[in-house]
Amino acid sequence: MIGQIKKYVKKRKNIVLFKRNNPNVFYCNDLILRLPQYIKCGKNVVIGENSRLLCWDSYQMNIFDKKPEIIIGNNVHITRNLTLQCARRIWIGNDVLLASDIFITDYNHGMNPLKKNYLDNELSVSDGVIIKDGVWIGNDVLIMPGVTVGEKSIIGAGSTVTKNIPPYCIAVGNPARVIEKYDISLEKWINIKVGDRNV
Repeated sequence: MIGQIKKYVKKRKNIVLFKRNNPNVFYCNDLILRLPQYIKCGKNVVIGENSRLLCWDSYQMNIFDKKPEIIIGNNVHITRNLTLQCARRIWIGNDVLLASDIFITDYNHGMNPLKKNYLDNELSVSDGVIIKDGVWIGNDVLIMPGVTVGEKSIIGAGSTVTKNIPPYCIAVGNPARVIEKYDISLEKWINIKVGDRNV
């Protein structure tokens, strides 16, 4: 019982701190936060139900000398079930649409198989994840550490993004591959040939 009360009080403190630092955000009551002092949101941000914004203070763990930061721009709409796991930086630009059940992380567990288990490995922390302005990310997408998704690109449902996606592209699959690029002069999406997919 006491443990449940402490958990509730900690959750309420996190929500109060988050709301104080981010007054222009609409969020559902089941929002879960970790270290909300490292989270900054712009104006007109909607965070749908059952979302988690989690920072891990690798600064205190002596992994590197920077504190984590989650930055969410203006006019960002998060549908539901978003998980952000940040040890360094996750930056989401303006006018981004995030569908349901999306997982974005900027770190991974180390991969030394000689440790007792992979939880005993030090974290492998990337330079961060960047989602640029106007991006649309579909349902059930996983975005891996170190990835940049270019401006106005679309990530298809069920994709796993393991490398950078250029601007104005549609990428799908596991791992995600560019299949179309928007031609601004023609004002239409153009199919990308298999040999040209390193756009």
